[in-house]
Amino acid sequence: MRISIRAGLVVLSAAFTSSGWAHADHATAAAKADFPVRETSHADGILAVDEAWFWDGGTLDGRVPDGAMCDLTAPCPVFAVEVADGGRRLRVGIDTPERLDTFVVEVFDPQGALAGSDSNANQFNSEVLVDAPAGGRWTVRVRPEAVTRASFRLRAKLESELPEERFTGGARRALLPNLRTVPPYEFTFVAPANPLNGLYPPDTVNPPLEVAGIAPLSCTADEMAPPSLGGGGAIDCLRFTSGPINLGPGIYDMRFSLLEDALAGTAYLNLEELLARTVVGPKLQAVHFSDGSVEFIPAGTYSFHPVHFHFHDDYVLSFELYAVTDPEHGGGLTPAGLGTKSGFCPADQLFGDWADFGQGYETPGGDSPLDNCFSPVGGVLGLSVGWGDVYRWQRPGMYVEFGGQPNGRYVVRSIVDAEHRVLETNDGDNVSYAYIEVQGRTIELLERGWGLDPWDPDKVVFDGPGPVQRSATAAGAAAQDSGGGGALPLLPLLLAGACAGMRYRRRRPVAPA
Repeated sequence: MRISIRAGLVVLSAAFTSSGWAHADHATAAAKADFPVRETSHADGILAVDEAWFWDGGTLDGRVPDGAMCDLTAPCPVFAVEVADGGRRLRVGIDTPERLDTFVVEVFDPQGALAGSDSNANQFNSEVLVDAPAGGRWTVRVRPEAVTRASFRLRAKLESELPEERFTGGARRALLPNLRTVPPYEFTFVAPANPLNGLYPPDTVNPPLEVAGIAPLSCTADEMAPPSLGGGGAIDCLRFTSGPINLGPGIYDMRFSLLEDALAGTAYLNLEELLARTVVGPKLQAVHFSDGSVEFIPAGTYSFHPVHFHFHDDYVLSFELYAVTDPEHGGGLTPAGLGTKSGFCPADQLFGDWADFGQGYETPGGDSPLDNCFSPVGGVLGLSVGWGDVYRWQRPGMYVEFGGQPNGRYVVRSIVDAEHRVLETNDGDNVSYAYIEVQGRTIELLERGWGLDPWDPDKVVFDGPGPVQRSATAAGAAAQDSGGGGALPLLPLLLAGACAGMRYRRRRPVAPA
């Protein structure tokens, strides 16, 4: 769960400025900052109001559990930021390619006092927010709390406008989400070793089921189970990582209550999908308006996923596999396999656009025990503005069926809200792709990005080590258009009680919202 210093919603564009840093030694720090720093060479060296800086921090390796241990067990790099007068808020963010690595960002004011800190534990990104920063020399220290040879990058912006000011006044208007997807990556034919692969934290306790280069399985037990028993009937699973992103001006906010639905008779036992959607009920989208009001509209269904052991926003992602038969002339794509329609309990773990400072902190969903996607009485599923999440290849359902396919080139598509059950600003940008080559059990990722495929003239190509890292030009253009939870002992009892009053229904189509 993210630890944030301030809460707020900002939809602002980032002014990109080149960066450079001179190296220096590092010393320890306690309550006040007193250490050598890396000086800036940004333009005139002053972070002006509404100016943004971006810079690479380098690579760290080590465990520094406390600031007093900095430079004893591992280095803690420190950076100087000369802040102009008159800013309403200073924000300093960090990005790292994998959420396995935990960094702590500490921001010190010109007097050397700690003004704020934030940890990216189980996240790719985190950010420190400081209101009404005084002008002068600020310092930023990055502490590798638990890091294994991980790179990181930083950004800073001095804002002139607060979110509540931006979205008040004028005609009442809906602030809608805009859903996009993380282009597929981390491809493998190896199943996770842990049979409890749906539980948190999968990134650290789900190694691949592989010994001496031999991988006996590509699919998990629930994925291979016959459809008659509620399984996926999978034969050969081409696994990968993907997830949803919200880049709209409003939060992605889905609500449900299993207890109320059970009493009303609108939730039902779904034995035909026992291993994927054991219990199903109606879901509502909370549409937020600029005057602070909220309206609720039907938005498909939610379900209880017994392997993940929490509730899901049904059918958020759909996966498709296409064989490339004519790469020289538009691809010649031929349908080759499908994946499951995957439900999600997303959490704010990933900045959807590093170059844009529109990330909010509404946290409508997430993985907090006894709340959000674990709650049978007040469920919330969603993403704050500017945030996304990924389910990695270890998670149930993160695959397309590859059985019987030959070596060759393929396109894998990830589609968010394919059935258009969510009211959003743009239904035409919901697809991402990965272009891969398969030779035996070896998979080479050739290209990934937003769009239908590599031949899409409007594609946005992603590069770099992170889930959504792309070039500054592509990121800027995208900005203008616009990855758990622990097991819950109490949930089985509440779920059993609610299910006791339900009647069994055969599977049926769900009418569009």
